Amino acid sequence: MCDVAHGPPKIFVYKSGKQVYTGEHTRGGAHLAMAYKLAITTVKWGVGKTTIAQNLAGALAEVGQKILLVDLDQQGNLSSVFLDNIYRLPLTLYDLITDPDIPTGEVIHRTSFENIDILPANLELSRVEFQLVGDNDAQFYVADKLKEVDDYDLIILDTTPNSGLMTISALVAANGVMIPVECQEWAARGSAYVLDLISKVERRANPPLRLLGYVINRYDRRRKLEESYREALLENHGPLVFQTMIRNSVKYPEAVSVRRPITAYQPKSEQAQVFRVLATELLQRAFAQVETAASRESTKGGKHVQARKI
Repeated sequence: MCDVAHGPPKIFVYKSGKQVYTGEHTRGGAHLAMAYKLAITTVKWGVGKTTIAQNLAGALAEVGQKILLVDLDQQGNLSSVFLDNIYRLPLTLYDLITDPDIPTGEVIHRTSFENIDILPANLELSRVEFQLVGDNDAQFYVADKLKEVDDYDLIILDTTPNSGLMTISALVAANGVMIPVECQEWAARGSAYVLDLISKVERRANPPLRLLGYVINRYDRRRKLEESYREALLENHGPLVFQTMIRNSVKYPEAVSVRRPITAYQPKSEQAQVFRVLATELLQRAFAQVETAASRESTKGGKHVQARKI
């Protein structure tokens, strides 16, 4: 397990259907044939879910991955990082979900950061759950709307920290799930609840959905109790725990306050490097999932999905 790598992170590329590595931290890298949708999900407040989404987007964007952020949290914290005055936006995710005639492209906003766009939210989103009560198809609306966009490499869905409609909608739309955890007892309990949600969605609404792994966030090795919980997490979940750990650091809230990904705020810092390594590990896991699914389809006579390199 590592919290930072020394030297430039390796960027994943594909050649002849096999995974290979390049040793240069340059623009470009690997791209899937269609957008990979990642839900960053937890049912606990304050575990750094939105901060991870913000900084992963920055790390992925700087190596040429085109990113769409989808803010499914009515607080709009992710939207506030990338956009000015989210309460004056003409259209948000709320409008997209409740009005089927609005094209998804009209709600997507470009940000001031290259390769990062966002589908924003604000407090209006709190009305959706009540407005769609009794609508059996409500959980599919986000997934349906995201099918209208095809020019992104990754779509990162930042969910609300509960098990409501927006969280379920993100899981129905996603290919994979990342669960942020802190090394605390309550975090372990919350993660178990998320696993139950994933299992329920996977059974019927979205069978291809997979857990990519747990990300240990705000880790402080000086606290013996946190070290104990980290060891327990590794013992119980093994390879499902991302190797990259995010240590507790004041630089992350600073990046939020200046409304920049850590890779843009402090590009040479250890904290920025951690997210570059995490982004690379994320790509590895996402490609492995896609390749495994494609191999299964090919054995059934299906069409193999290839990664594309630009």
